[in-house]
Order: sequence, then structure tokens, then C-alpha cells
Amino acid sequence: MSAPFIAVEWATTQLRARLLAPDGTSLGEYREAVRLADLDREGIAAHLDAIVSHLAEGAERILLSGMIGSAMGWREVPRVACPAGAEAIARGVVEDRIGAHRVAFVPGLHCTSRFGDPDVLRGEEIAALGVLAELGQERAQLLSVPGMHGKWLDLGAGRVQSFSTSMTVDLHQLLAEHSILAPLMTPPPEDMEAFAKGVHRAAGGGGIARLLFAARSAVVLGALHEAAAASYLWGVLIGSDVREQIGGGADVRVIGAAPAASLFRAAIVQLGGVAREADSDATMARGFAAIARLLGPAWEQAA
Repeated sequence: MSAPFIAVEWATTQLRARLLAPDGTSLGEYREAVRLADLDREGIAAHLDAIVSHLAEGAERILLSGMIGSAMGWREVPRVACPAGAEAIARGVVEDRIGAHRVAFVPGLHCTSRFGDPDVLRGEEIAALGVLAELGQERAQLLSVPGMHGKWLDLGAGRVQSFSTSMTVDLHQLLAEHSILAPLMTPPPEDMEAFAKGVHRAAGGGGIARLLFAARSAVVLGALHEAAAASYLWGVLIGSDVREQIGGGADVRVIGAAPAASLFRAAIVQLGGVAREADSDATMARGFAAIARLLGPAWEQAA
């Protein structure tokens, strides 16, 4: 493929579009906060028109990833089973039209996690492909993608072997808005000493529901300063997640936005792992470029 293409991460509450050269070099960007569930088909088409108008009028190669390829979005695109590499994911791409534009939906993945549970994702496969393109075929890597429904992806042999999802950030938001802990969880997590104490407490084991209420009890009894409670509770939640995922000495690539990604990196290091910060922009661009290359001349000629 020789022409630039548009690559869109379209999630439930925001979208991010890039105009990319075939090698993944960014030539332009467009962002918008928009609730996908509030859009009908005409609304989706109008937003895609705006993306194309902003980035490349007349662009005929558009890759879409994320929840836009679900029942909430334009259409339900079947997920690809793990283990899956770039070739398998590219074979699962589904082409369609949205308004005047020809588009290709990246399919997402499903698996049985290493914990034995079924799991699904849409969008994070692009980050995984970006990391795999950098690692090559041989090296194994655990990839952490913090978010509302954070993903932990086991990468190896050039493929996503399996993954699991943790609702850590989503759970924090629910507790901060609707629970008895809400008054304690409003401040941002700026007290890293308190955060580390929360991680340490979670690392000792125990049910997360009990540990959360214990934090409130500690404030009531004066054992935990109220101003430190928000950071401590973040530590308990993230520490519990990390403890389950990494074991001792795991090497983890972390990709995502602050503050969640930086907090996850801190917890991974505290619990004995190695946390490598990934460049989110470069990683996503590599992932999209890997898919676009595999779609190849047929995609370009059909446009």
C-alpha cells in the first residue's frame, strides 16, 4: 500500500483518528469526545464525514477499531479467536460502507484467559500488534493497557496468546460516585506514599471488598489521614489487580494515559516487576500500519 490511510480508534465515549503514512508515520490527527451510544447511523456517518474532512478530503482507505465494530456501533464484527497474530486479525477484517466512505473494521479478539475465564476485547488488539511489531517473533511480553476495562495481554511467538480484563478503573469510578467511600475518593492520587501503602496492603491478599471498607474504618479511627485516603484506595485497587496478574519479576509493557498508566507502572515495580513505558502514539500507529500492509494491494485497488 502506497497511499496514506485514516485509522480511527472509536471507543464508547471518545474517538481518535490519525492520518498515517504506510510506515505508520503520523500525518495528522483528529480527536472528539462523543458518546457512541447516543449516535444513530446518520450520526455515525456525520462524525466520519467530519473526520475525513479534517484529515484528508477524499480519503478512500479508512480503518476502524474499537466499539464502532460492536452492536453499540455501526455493526457487530465477529471477533477473532486467540492465539492470533497480525495475519489472523487481518483475515478477520470486515469491509463495509458508512455513508460515502468505504471502511474496514478491525475485528477484536476473544479468548479463554489464563485464569480459565472467557474474555473479549475491541481496540486493544491494535496496541498489541504495535508492540509485537517492535518485539519481533521470539520475545514474550506481558502488555498492560489500563483503562475503564483494563486489559492484560500475554504476547509471544508473534501473537496475542490470551488476555484478561480487570474493571479496576471502572470500579474506582463507581465507588467514587455511588458508594460510602465517595467522600474519601474525590482528590486525585497525588500522595504516592499513601498509594504505596495501599499497594502493599493489597499485595498481602484478602478480599477487595473487605480491604476497601477497612480503609474507611482506618480514617474513622484515625489510622489513615482523610487527605491520604484517595491515594491509598487507588493503591488498594491497583495493587489487587497487579498482584493477581504479574507474579514475581514479570516484565510488563504499559501503554495508556496518565494518571492510570503511571500508577500501574508504580505498582508493578513495587511488587517486583519490571514496568516499561510504551509510547502510545507510536505503538498504535505501528499496529494500524501492520494491518494496513496485510490488507495490501486489493484494499488499495478496490478503493
